Amino acid sequence: MAWDQLRSSYDSVAQKYEARFVDELRDKPRDRALLAAFAESVSDPVLEAGCGPGQVGVFVAERGRSVLGLDLRLQMARLASGRLAAAVVGDMRRLPVADERLGGLVAFYSVIHARRSELGGALEEFRRVLRPGGRVLIAVHEGQGEIERDQFLEEDAPFVATLFELDELFEACQAAGLTVLHSERRAPYATESTVRLWAEAARPASSSEPDALSMGRRHESGPT
Repeated sequence: MAWDQLRSSYDSVAQKYEARFVDELRDKPRDRALLAAFAESVSDPVLEAGCGPGQVGVFVAERGRSVLGLDLRLQMARLASGRLAAAVVGDMRRLPVADERLGGLVAFYSVIHARRSELGGALEEFRRVLRPGGRVLIAVHEGQGEIERDQFLEEDAPFVATLFELDELFEACQAAGLTVLHSERRAPYATESTVRLWAEAARPASSSEPDALSMGRRHESGPT
């Protein structure tokens, strides 16, 4: 099963992945804007769950945040440790973080590597480790079902990912007890082949916080 081989697949392509994606935000202005606004709205520390080589986390760190990385793959965590305050090997479905420890959490194309049935549990973990008022910023690929490939970055390495719909992501955040502040569908840039979905959500500061349906804003943008 490709799901069982993802860890070894990412380890085998770690150097190539870093070279391919280390500067990916340079040509993605909307992504940079969302990440910059997120960095301004959260407190330290911030965890990047599924950090890869740390190219997203370092962007947040350069805007004044203390960013820690977590990745399921050892080689990726090693690469990220050179860019972030620290990076460890761990599973976002079982975060090695105490309750209410984080000011923010970034999950940039990492929950796509959870089965659809595991999304809710991962989001509940995100909520658990956030302090009241802390925020999570999630990015995924739009679509239905899963994609499975025998090659990854032109290497013989099995790859599988879950695709999501915007309403599905919005409702999953709500079900996990997170208040959705913003959700967005972004058209692909020239170098991309899929529509991208974003959701920013917060752990309610108190039991009197409005629910997700009253707070959430959906937005659709072009590749600007």
